[in-house]
Amino acid sequence: MKPGTLGAIVAAVAAALYGGVLFPQIPSPADPDVSKLSKRFTDVIGESLNLRISCKGQMVRDRDTFFWSLFTDKFGSNPNTPYMWNALPAFGFLLPSPMWNLRRDDAVVLIARRPPDVEYFSFTTFALWIPRRGLQFSSLGDSVNNLNIRETPEGLFAHVVTANQRTFDLVQAALVGSGLPSSAINLAVVPSDIGGLFDDWTHFETVLRLFRFANQSDGDAYLHSHHPVYYLKALHGEVAPLPTPVYKGRHHPRSVREGGLQAEFDVYNQKMLAQVGQAMSRKLAAVRPTRFEPLMIQGLQCLQEGTECLGDCPDAAYFGPNILEDSDVIDMLELSGNELHLVSVVNHRLLNASIYGSVAVLKSARPSLSKTHMSIRATSLGVTSFDFPKDPFVTWAFTRTSAICEQLGEAVAGCSVVADDHVERAGYLTYCERVYLNPITGTGPDWQDLISAVIYRLKLDELPKSEPPPSSDLPSSLPPAVPVTVFHGTAAGLRFLHVVKTGGESLELHLAKQPAPSLNYGACRAAAAKAQLWPETTARTGPLCLALSRAVTLALCAANCECCARDVLEQTPKSQAPLLKGTLLRSPRSHVLSLFSHCHMAHHNTWKRIWDDLPQYAAEGLLRVTEAACDSHCTHFKPDPIEDLRSQLEHVKNSSKEALGVQVIPFLRNMQTHALTCRTSQGSLGQHFRDLHSEEALPSIEGALETLRRFDWIGLTDLYEQSICLLHFQSNGSLPRSCDCSEGPVAPRLALPKFTHGQKALSAEELPPDLLARIDAETERDQKLFAEALRLLLGRLRRVEELTGASLLRCVPWRQLFRRTRYIPDLWASDSHLAGFKLNHRE
Repeated sequence: MKPGTLGAIVAAVAAALYGGVLFPQIPSPADPDVSKLSKRFTDVIGESLNLRISCKGQMVRDRDTFFWSLFTDKFGSNPNTPYMWNALPAFGFLLPSPMWNLRRDDAVVLIARRPPDVEYFSFTTFALWIPRRGLQFSSLGDSVNNLNIRETPEGLFAHVVTANQRTFDLVQAALVGSGLPSSAINLAVVPSDIGGLFDDWTHFETVLRLFRFANQSDGDAYLHSHHPVYYLKALHGEVAPLPTPVYKGRHHPRSVREGGLQAEFDVYNQKMLAQVGQAMSRKLAAVRPTRFEPLMIQGLQCLQEGTECLGDCPDAAYFGPNILEDSDVIDMLELSGNELHLVSVVNHRLLNASIYGSVAVLKSARPSLSKTHMSIRATSLGVTSFDFPKDPFVTWAFTRTSAICEQLGEAVAGCSVVADDHVERAGYLTYCERVYLNPITGTGPDWQDLISAVIYRLKLDELPKSEPPPSSDLPSSLPPAVPVTVFHGTAAGLRFLHVVKTGGESLELHLAKQPAPSLNYGACRAAAAKAQLWPETTARTGPLCLALSRAVTLALCAANCECCARDVLEQTPKSQAPLLKGTLLRSPRSHVLSLFSHCHMAHHNTWKRIWDDLPQYAAEGLLRVTEAACDSHCTHFKPDPIEDLRSQLEHVKNSSKEALGVQVIPFLRNMQTHALTCRTSQGSLGQHFRDLHSEEALPSIEGALETLRRFDWIGLTDLYEQSICLLHFQSNGSLPRSCDCSEGPVAPRLALPKFTHGQKALSAEELPPDLLARIDAETERDQKLFAEALRLLLGRLRRVEELTGASLLRCVPWRQLFRRTRYIPDLWASDSHLAGFKLNHRE
């Protein structure tokens, strides 16, 4: 061998060792009790003559596993469920792998603590891959779940996978000798007489499913707790197969049987169709549903018959459309641009037939599936029992168009937009209803006890039209009229505070074509000039970060009025004529998603977007340099935007980077409230940055509301046209004709420009409910701010109606507004926009 070749090999091996590819270092368990128990277990095994630790791994989240994370959506996984698996070094010395070969007499042992308070968890062991038969992915018996787990009072337990009785006895003795009682040892038996698992180089997998942590911070910590996994080599040589596992029966005399509700379910669906028909102006009486039928797959049966199970969960009952008992073929569905799918389900959790249920969207490139050789992929779209209202029956809509979701309004419980990123237009999709864990039996519910979902497929273009509903659907309770400052053309301009991503550029484009009011940048430039040159901060960060953040703040304030509100309001105007003080705000979910989408696109640019707006690309480049200097990024650099957002949300509270104290583009930290309370004149970092070591880390809602009421005009992106109508009246004392809907909506509407920064923002309808809940938890103060801004805007519109006799409130798209904002606490009086707003609200 040539010296150069030998040197290259040595260098490659050294690099692999340094990078952890060879003999990777396994982190110590984060749980001290687990760490002590595993240490004692290692010592006991070290003294054994019959067992030896061959290699060690850890339980790790699927998304955090190098290479294997690429396959997390390949097998119809539940989008609402984090998954973890027992990962061992591939071949005993390479990077961790979730699948591992288990010899007939050996064992795999997990030592762990029960997950923190969670609605559901289960450990399921699978025969994943058999070389001569392919990807089996078949469960090997019942799961160990939250209703049947064996554990200590403190929640410590062991999970043992083996086929050999003698090996299990030895492992159990070692665990007991380490201080873990036998009552906390769970056994997953690998059958020796089914499927020829040990006649081939079968690879196995143990998967932990988790659903809905009570405390997400505790859940995130558990996902990164490094519970140890051991591969134990048996040295005893005894052939002692364990009894073949069987699934526990699902029937129980005390189980809830839903069949008696079938007639009520049918009546509900007819009423639901009538409401949808009214909302969509379509006649739907002749539309017939397709019932979801059971998909009865169980891993041990798949092994016996040589079929593929696709990761069956013994704790669940599966249902789907177009499943026929006497056919292996399952026809997929299509969803065109003007098509609407309505999935009606029984709320099994409410009836205590299960601990929770879900409906997920699955996709395939083929028009049909095979029950025995299943090949389907998951999407991020799905809803669960916890997203439903507390009603026995619920309908969820799926469509390609967000406008259809908005038009549906309250006719359905919820609506999800199926974007091309989820399912391509030329692709195929289907729906899977999963019903988890009968609380009586601790197993999957009996299929015969349940009423399955139904789906209505509406091709709106082909359905006969009906008369549209009356336009008079004003809420019965509206905020009272409040005084309005009217300048009658005397204002020297609009002193505008531009809260980033609220539509300021679109407002600028609109006003550039109007005689009045004009935007006045004097106060913004004065605010930038009077800001402290060096911010006052206790943040542990370098001078380059502070210098760049200050430069960005001053530049954006002077050039685009993206300032701190108090800095702008406190400037003395040079003109003798008064200035109309105004700002735009946005509903928190929409604001967060717009900010994040822009940030994500800025880090995943296209040549076309760069070429279309070179100044914007330069500005984004400066922000990226600032991110690098501050070691704070508004993205986790994942190419899929939804997964990128999920990663940001999961790390928002436990990121080590927060120790540095400066966050760039803090879109998950009540950014609008911050914009109304910060002051660069007193050392604040500005609107686009947050000093996490100062009082502004958690902005004052009281201070923000005080600032809000100092503005003459408050507009909302969510009611953009109505906001512009109010601005015209306050500036000029007159209304554009299209602002008056006394005789119904007027066409043409205001021709308002739209400025998108070359990116399409994520919409709330595209996100799974768990992500929306996390966004809501991080924007509580912005929600209060928006609620007050909406009341002020509506109160001012009512006052304009009193002054002019025009009807502005009839122009408001009430159903759409309710749908977009009903998640905000203490805003709406009930589950319908018709009941109106809570008027006795106190901040």
